[in-house]
Amino acid sequence: MGFEESALTRLRRYREETDRSLEVQRGIGETTRRFSKRLFAGLEYSAALGRKAGFGMEAERAKSVLILRLEVAPGMGTRLTFGLASGVAAETDEDLMHEDLSRYSLDPSGYSGRILGWSEEAGEEPCQTFAIYGDGVWKTKGLFVAKARGRVDDADEILNGFCLRIVGRLVDLAAMTGGVGRRWGTEPYTLPDLRSGGEHPTELRRPG
Repeated sequence: MGFEESALTRLRRYREETDRSLEVQRGIGETTRRFSKRLFAGLEYSAALGRKAGFGMEAERAKSVLILRLEVAPGMGTRLTFGLASGVAAETDEDLMHEDLSRYSLDPSGYSGRILGWSEEAGEEPCQTFAIYGDGVWKTKGLFVAKARGRVDDADEILNGFCLRIVGRLVDLAAMTGGVGRRWGTEPYTLPDLRSGGEHPTELRRPG
């Protein structure tokens, strides 16, 4: 076998492996997108129920982002944003790792997609993370749900109940209920601060 024929044989094998890898990654990405649509729909439904219960609550969806806004009283509100992250990769967070996978396995069949959540009270870093795997398993951890697991094809009642937990924790943050609260801060507060109408520094106690 000549060099060119040998090289083509090897490159065609690489091409087959590449196609399989890309197909797996596309499948995981599609599973993640499908779950994000169901998750966002469940949050929209929970927001609608919140309005019926008397909360100023709205959900705004644009492409791969959902924004939940909540007002419990004039001047008392908060916002939660969820977004579908692009790409797939191997999971290294043990709380988010699929039970059947090793943190050292970088094979695309073990990759996950991600949905991230941000809250104004939690700073710039994501405060809720979802990992979604190609076999339909999803896991999450964060500020709004400490730890949970499910499947992308769970019944609507199950997923809607999960979304209601998130909305309930959003209410806790806005209304200082459910163990959430503010305590006096230790930063300096001077007489000029008082006279200028500045608020005394406080610290948010986040749900644990």
